[in-house]
Amino acid sequence: MTVKALIGKFAADLGDGKLSPWGNDFVKNKGEGRIFLLHGAPGVGKTCTAECVAELTNRPLISLTSGDLSVDSFNVEANLSYFLELGQRYGALVLLDEADIYLERRRSKDITRNGLVSVFLRALEYYRGVLFLTTNRVQSFDTAFLSRIHVALHYKSLTHEDCERIWTHNFDRLSRDSNGLIHVSGAARDFVWDSQDVRSLKWNGREIRNAMQTALALAENEAHEENLERVTITEKHLRAVVKMSRGFRDYIKTAVPLEGFEKTLNDSDEE
Repeated sequence: MTVKALIGKFAADLGDGKLSPWGNDFVKNKGEGRIFLLHGAPGVGKTCTAECVAELTNRPLISLTSGDLSVDSFNVEANLSYFLELGQRYGALVLLDEADIYLERRRSKDITRNGLVSVFLRALEYYRGVLFLTTNRVQSFDTAFLSRIHVALHYKSLTHEDCERIWTHNFDRLSRDSNGLIHVSGAARDFVWDSQDVRSLKWNGREIRNAMQTALALAENEAHEENLERVTITEKHLRAVVKMSRGFRDYIKTAVPLEGFEKTLNDSDEE
């Protein structure tokens, strides 16, 4: 509730032009924006927060990634200026998802990296709207950004109780949006809540959604083959998804030792 009040008030006031009477900066048009840093593990609700705030304040959301901005300092400056001006013009919230590459600390011998970070710092300084930045690697944060961030929110990894609520929300939404044509069996619900196989995977919110979509595809295919009007997601479908996910993770650990990825999986298994 505190987070909702804080972000909602900042976003709404800025959109109405009601800036605080407390001077933002001695330099005109500088430091008048509101920058929110959302950091934490993948799939715990960072991006969803920005989407919810946009809905809460009835404002459009411009969602960006590094693919929209480039990683070349010259192109980043031009592209970032374009999107930020667009946000100011239409009173939109701007979300830069996975902003790690622009937030990493500068290095004495890396001129390209330093130029990229400097361009981004300058853009934040003069932006007058609401900007959300999400990152998974706050440990590599450049300290110069600390004074540019108005609110930093840390998102903890999901607990088993959190996962149960996400599963329940997905089940209920599926039934509601399909007008009852898609049903989740009681055994399927019990399986995702109680199964050690599911818990051991430690799925985040995005992975739970993906698992639901895959289980639904299996159930829809089965209903089509049997000429059934109603689609039922059963324990069998979810077990198949769990088996595929576990098999892929085991393969990644042994055959594709990507930097940092294997450690992430091992840390997840040890929690």
